[in-house]
Order: sequence, then C-alpha cells, then structure tokens
Amino acid sequence: MKIKLILLNLLALTTFIGLSNNVYASKKDSTDNLSIEEKRDNHLSNKIKKINHALNKKIYEFREHPQKKNNIEENSWMTYVKNINYLKNNQLEIYVNPNFKKLSDKKREFIVATVQRISLSEVLKVLDISPNDYMEGLSSIIYLDGSRLGRSVFLNTKELKWYD
Repeated sequence: MKIKLILLNLLALTTFIGLSNNVYASKKDSTDNLSIEEKRDNHLSNKIKKINHALNKKIYEFREHPQKKNNIEENSWMTYVKNINYLKNNQLEIYVNPNFKKLSDKKREFIVATVQRISLSEVLKVLDISPNDYMEGLSSIIYLDGSRLGRSVFLNTKELKWYD
C-alpha cells in the first residue's frame, strides 16, 4: 500500500513538472512565433508610449506641483495644452482647453511651435529620425473638445490653418 501511494505521488509530481514546463515553453514560443515585423512594431509602439509618457508627464507635473513652476513664461503652453499624442507617422495630436480658443492666432502659433519643438526633442531622445524628418518637424492637429480646431499646412509643419 505504501509503495502504491509513493508511486502515485511520484506520478503526480512528474505530471505537474511536465505541465509547468509546457506552460513555460508555450509562453516562450508565443513570443518566438512573432514575425520580425510584429516584433519591430511592438518595439516601436513601446518607444512611442515612452515619448507620450514623457511629454504628458511634463504637463501633469506642471499642474500638480505649482511650487515647481520656475519659468512661467517658458512653460505657459502647459496652461493651454491638456494632452499630447505623438503618432508613428511623425505627427502630433495636441489637445487644448477652451482658453486656447480665446488667444490670438499669433499666440496660438507660438504655443503650437513650442509644443512641436519640445515634442521633437523628446522624440530625438528615443527614436532615430532622419535629418530630413528633423528639419521638416512634426505636423500637428489641434483638438478642442473632440473636434479639430486647426492643423499644420500640408507641406509646412510650422504654418497653421485654423477652422474657427
């Protein structure tokens, strides 16, 4: 009876070890089966998340820690920008608050140019971009309450067209 019990325990242990190895192998195989393109897309996606996190962290810290507002004029763009999303096609989505709409076109353009410049510096920290893409800059679409407020002109990212 004792031998039978020992054999059953040994069989159960062997089965458990075999199952856990299969689970590990299946997890490992699932990432190994990704194509090179899928791995590259995952890698790029992670880099884009890192860029967006860094950009939006600046806005969050500006709002949440008012005692750290050293250079108000340099950071004035943060009072009008809610969120920034960098997209993989070198484009920015800039979400602004209603106070942005009250500004003159010149002030709006200054804020968007500042966001583009700061975003480009964050992109350069994470991604390798060509000199042409760097000189071209980041085209932008500006959103207010879910609708487009403006965008960069097609061949000139620094020139803006407003819809209001």
